[in-house]
Amino acid sequence: MSEKNAEKNVAPAAAPEALDATRMRALRYGILVLLALCAAIFAAITMYAIQDSDDTIEDVSGAFMGQMSAQIRLNFDSELRLYRSEMESVALSALSYELLPGESPLDAFVGEAERRGFTYAAVFDTEGNSQLLLGEELEIDDFDGFVGAVMAGEDHVTAGVTASGETVVLLGEPAERPMDSGDGTSDLLVMGVPLDEMVQALSLDVSTTEVYSHIIRADGSFILNSGGNVADNYLQLLRDSEGVEGVRYDVTADELSGVMARGESDFYVVYVNGSRYASFLAPLPETSWFIVSVLPYSVLHDPIDTLVWSLVVAAFVGCLVLMAALALLFVRYLRVLRQQMDELARARAASEEASRAKSEFLSNMSHDIRTPMNAIVGMTQIARERQGDPAAVSECLDKIAVSSNHLLGLINDVLDMSRIESGRMELAEEPVSLEDVLEGTAAIVGPQAEARGVSFEVEKDLECRTVRTDGTRLSQVLLNLLSNAVKFTPAGGRVTLSVAQGASPRGEGRVRTTLTVSDTGIGMSEEFLSRIFESFEREDSERVRKTEGTGLGMAIVKRIVDGMGGTVEVESVQGEGSTFRVVLDLERCEDEGGREGSVDVADLAGARVLVAEDNELNWEVVSELLGACGLELEWAENGRECVERFSASPVGHYDVILMDVRMPEMNGYEATRAIRALDRADAATVPIIAMTADAFAEDRERARACGMSAHVAKPIDLRETLRVMARCLGEGRTR
Repeated sequence: MSEKNAEKNVAPAAAPEALDATRMRALRYGILVLLALCAAIFAAITMYAIQDSDDTIEDVSGAFMGQMSAQIRLNFDSELRLYRSEMESVALSALSYELLPGESPLDAFVGEAERRGFTYAAVFDTEGNSQLLLGEELEIDDFDGFVGAVMAGEDHVTAGVTASGETVVLLGEPAERPMDSGDGTSDLLVMGVPLDEMVQALSLDVSTTEVYSHIIRADGSFILNSGGNVADNYLQLLRDSEGVEGVRYDVTADELSGVMARGESDFYVVYVNGSRYASFLAPLPETSWFIVSVLPYSVLHDPIDTLVWSLVVAAFVGCLVLMAALALLFVRYLRVLRQQMDELARARAASEEASRAKSEFLSNMSHDIRTPMNAIVGMTQIARERQGDPAAVSECLDKIAVSSNHLLGLINDVLDMSRIESGRMELAEEPVSLEDVLEGTAAIVGPQAEARGVSFEVEKDLECRTVRTDGTRLSQVLLNLLSNAVKFTPAGGRVTLSVAQGASPRGEGRVRTTLTVSDTGIGMSEEFLSRIFESFEREDSERVRKTEGTGLGMAIVKRIVDGMGGTVEVESVQGEGSTFRVVLDLERCEDEGGREGSVDVADLAGARVLVAEDNELNWEVVSELLGACGLELEWAENGRECVERFSASPVGHYDVILMDVRMPEMNGYEATRAIRALDRADAATVPIIAMTADAFAEDRERARACGMSAHVAKPIDLRETLRVMARCLGEGRTR
């Protein structure tokens, strides 16, 4: 091999080595330059931070003092709310207090006030007369302004000073009670607690005892002087400090007085013999007072100064820490990204499931609604074609009625479930006769069971017959359970409703009521029992598929029972039957004379009825149904016409008014209030019955609130409407 060839063989190998060395050198220089640049940058930042430390300390002090003042005011406001609540509790407790022999209600009031920490109580009238109930006489700040604010419904606080110099924080509320002095009554109850008890509301969890606070009035006089100042007035202290060597405020007394007059907050700095103090003034809630918080600059200066110098060391370590932090953030980012992707996948699955459920719901509703609608439309057509055959027409009408009731039940179930799931279901709390509920339920379920050849029995052992609950919803629970039991029990089977009562673990004021519905029907599988209370769930069996239903009944039962604070359990064996057990702890009620007596609809014959109804077809239905029962009916097409007809009629001309709610010109609520406000003998006594498609519990309550006597829901149930009219008419005649 020649030397020239050898050189050719060596040259290619040497070039990469030189290139690597150059790259290493460049990398080394680059790192050095980067380190130098980082050092220069961090050094510049450090010097800037040192030079700007005073501004930083002032900004931090202002923010800290603002937060501390806000916390103090929040604590103070919380204490005021607590004592205001205690004040209300004293009055309520004294009313319900069981007096000892020889003890007066005033003694009970004073004893309860002392137990809750109050040292002063008195009543005043607006003329300044007073009666001391507890403690010493006080000299009260701005008494007239305090009385005016409280009587105007404002939450206002003032202070009073005893003869011994103790400051008392005073709260007030309007109160009428006989006063021992004079023949008048008091207008205002004032109660107080020592200021020392309220000072804890000004405490903050800080690491130094050098932080202190004053409470001053709008004129600058001290209510609480925590700084050891000998002056009596904070603003005067500022004025006296002007021109004093070594003492300087960066705000004048007049400027601070202006801030207080506007009810604003202010941050300022005080210089005393070379030391600086951060001060923050802010108004206290419910008072005309102000809180002045004082913080020595050294409290924040030393930590910040240490922090600034620590930056020098941190600067040189910062690069490595930054790189490690970036790596951790990158890993964390990947993890979060993966979690977000998983959540997105779950959300997509949930959305698809919701879409599937919606589609299934619409499919179920379409099928379940079209089934009775098909029967209604078909039977109507058949009845038209067989008008000459009364028996066939009657049979068609019977089937139309059955299908209409089924369709109404479907609509009610869907609306109930919609309101329950949106959180808008309201349960009434009113005295309810369990006897009436059970008898009303039996009256509906009994004929259904008899028509299917099923034996139906009611067993009851009632200790407390009258309870406080929502009777309509309780009936709905029983009807849903019993209707299902009847539907799924073959002919010759048995359905039993048993009611038992016993002691409630929630106290003597309640009675545990157990409602048990059992049947000898087809039963349910264990797999279906786990989802029986879910919406639109029906067991997949031939008998169930052939039975009308939406799969909402049990879901509604569960939601209502949960809303009543009870429980519902189910046991079932396929082919043997099912048992549902509802347990409710119901509030006891005094028996108010037994159940309402029966009413005789024959009493309605010849009664004159004014019907307010804006829909002509609805008026035609009402006039035909009620007119056939011997009632004389007149039509008002809206609420305003109804009021005008009643106003123009002789006293006692109309026996009953049937009032629709949603009408033009004037709705049913407005018309009822207008009639009740008329100056005539029968305006307050004539029965006004809401006849409306607004059929929820809150609609019934709203009808009662505006002055209506009762409520019947559309579509009209003739027997129920006549019963309600007869009851209202009977009540009106006994008044």
